Amino acid sequence: MMMMMMITMGAAAKRTNATTTICGAGRKSKRGVFVFFIKGNRGARSTSTSSSSSSSPRSPNATPTTPNATKEEGGKKKPLKLLSWNVNGLRSTIANRPSFLADLENATNGFDVLALQETKLQESHAMKLKADAEEWTKNAQFEEVVFSCSKARKGYSGVALILANPRVKVLKTIEGFHEKCLDVVGFEKTEENVAAFELFNREGRLVTCALETAVVINAYVPNSGEGLKRLRERIEVWEPAMKAHVECVKKEMKNKPIVWLGDFNVAHEKNDLWGNWTQNESSAGFTPQERRAFSKQLEDLRLTDSFRYKHPTAKDTFTYWSYRAKSRERNRGWRIDYALVSEEHKEDIRDAFVVSTFTGSDHCPLGVEIDASREI
Repeated sequence: MMMMMMITMGAAAKRTNATTTICGAGRKSKRGVFVFFIKGNRGARSTSTSSSSSSSPRSPNATPTTPNATKEEGGKKKPLKLLSWNVNGLRSTIANRPSFLADLENATNGFDVLALQETKLQESHAMKLKADAEEWTKNAQFEEVVFSCSKARKGYSGVALILANPRVKVLKTIEGFHEKCLDVVGFEKTEENVAAFELFNREGRLVTCALETAVVINAYVPNSGEGLKRLRERIEVWEPAMKAHVECVKKEMKNKPIVWLGDFNVAHEKNDLWGNWTQNESSAGFTPQERRAFSKQLEDLRLTDSFRYKHPTAKDTFTYWSYRAKSRERNRGWRIDYALVSEEHKEDIRDAFVVSTFTGSDHCPLGVEIDASREI
């Protein structure tokens, strides 16, 4: 089931007295994914006015210096700032850090779009977050959110897109794979492969939003699992399905930059893993098959790893650390979360960064700033 719902919130400087009104009717989806919109007014927040024009090289872990703003300077639009974070359970994140949204805005000097993965929400949880939106968005810039929840399994997977800036308008939302994806996908359409495709599509792993200046894809790539039990489906079904999805979206949204955010569950290069490379080649996330598949997606879809583009030699910068053996304290991590940008727009990437000090999950947020105003 899928429900589309628009919620508006009454104006309040700090949003403590806002009221909620249902403005839109729900609708059903054949895909078994639950999506709804919450709309609200921006909370009050002060932003730094520091400049981003320093001539010294920026650290890949540095706080972004471009403030989020709706105004244009010198007739030129502000760059689009997008963040991505695997929260490993959104309800627990909110419970443990109720001000996470405002905290993340302060840590990154504001953002326009926040992509969340592994929200682990059921429909009832999403509805509860809808009802409590005034609380968990308190003192944060907030316009609307799109949730996609798994219907295949409870407390599993799930993604969300939070729009924090009124200048960022959603023109179209695609839940799951593009409707033409199965028609053009490159895998053999055996009963087993089609079943795997449909299961992925019911797990709440993918939501795509067409904005006025860019297309944002938020994906939680399947983990190959213990014993690599899901490696075949990931390589032979998910990867070609995502390729078909991106190609369909590109064809439909001509000339708009593609920004593909998410947890890709793969450390692409040796620099993206703390060590034990030979041993980890048999572990999910560093197998030769997964790394080759990632390289192929970049090449076939003409996408650029924004972080590696801006920081080609960076080492010891990761986005995930196991909870075991004090891995985060020892910085024994993996860089498995990415912000990919259309190759033809790579020169428009202003900044790419990892917010490694931001806690609340076994992952940390990452971000990219892109000048999405240039047409090609």
